[in-house]
Amino acid sequence: MKNFSSKEIRFSGDSIKSCIGFIDLVDSTKNTITIANLESIRKYYSTFINSISQVVKSYNGRVIKNIGDCLLFYFPKTTDFKNMEVFKETIDCGFIILDERYIVNQELSKEHLPPFNYRISIDYGVVDLALVGDYSQIDLFGSTLNLCSKINSSLSIPNDITIGDNFYRILKSFPAIVTNYNFINNGEYRITESNRYSTYIVKRKNILMLSDVGISNKTSLSEKQLGSSIEDFPKKNDNKRIILVDDEQDILFTYKIFLEDQDYDVTSFIDPVFALNYIRNIPNFKDLLVILDIRMKNLNGIQFYQQIKSIDPTIKILFITALDILDEFSTIIPGISTKQVMKKPVDKKLFTTTVKKLLN
Repeated sequence: MKNFSSKEIRFSGDSIKSCIGFIDLVDSTKNTITIANLESIRKYYSTFINSISQVVKSYNGRVIKNIGDCLLFYFPKTTDFKNMEVFKETIDCGFIILDERYIVNQELSKEHLPPFNYRISIDYGVVDLALVGDYSQIDLFGSTLNLCSKINSSLSIPNDITIGDNFYRILKSFPAIVTNYNFINNGEYRITESNRYSTYIVKRKNILMLSDVGISNKTSLSEKQLGSSIEDFPKKNDNKRIILVDDEQDILFTYKIFLEDQDYDVTSFIDPVFALNYIRNIPNFKDLLVILDIRMKNLNGIQFYQQIKSIDPTIKILFITALDILDEFSTIIPGISTKQVMKKPVDKKLFTTTVKKLLN
């Protein structure tokens, strides 16, 4: 992708109202340090840029530029704020990017490259148009971009879609969109001491992510397509399911790699609150193992455990912790044995053996 930072910029004097968005590649600096050669680093970033650009283009959007490890894009057709379909396209685009992340990460793992995790923020508002380079390329500027960028860096949750209040109000004006999505309050961005801007996480209703059903396909599957419940979908390994909960994405990726040859159905969460909501909606807890950290933001592992047991006491638990409290753990949480606690960093063989014993 061209970098126009050294090219002449000419403002056109025109402004439009449009949906704009940022997609930030999480922990890319830390990840690229682990990559051995320059060619692989180029492969890593080009895969990110090209995979996102193709999806955005297919939903009538345009990627404007890359800013370090972040892409700026917009949807020209959203200037018509009464056209429901173009706004639905915008949201669908974000979710397809998240769905395809699973597929792209499978390809990256084959080349021993770290996985992609995205922070996606989308909002709606006035943007100023400019021409750059030889005046054949469009660039965008303005307070809407600045605010969306701030939301991305300070409030967005990896692998979720965060939207600003302006975009939220437009989406809520279309009943057909409201029917298919949940909007979760995600706090406010403080513009000034007295001026705050609300943000929301968007979730699809009755939709399973591809990574949750263990298939490589570009289409998300609704609950109707899968059957009356999640458990109706034919599972691997006699329906044995594992839910991983840790606020470190790299650790989740490591656990998934350890388990990939074991033929389990694995779902992972970096936010324990989202994991709890997911567990509450599972209709059958048979052969379900939850592997979780103790030190986590929003909800620690002990609190998480207590809430899980209130949902269903038969759910199996494996704690993994960096804390040196293995011997004392059974006194902290009655009913938990030392066989249900492992110390970080985990040994792959011990980890997979322990998981197998707990599920059997």
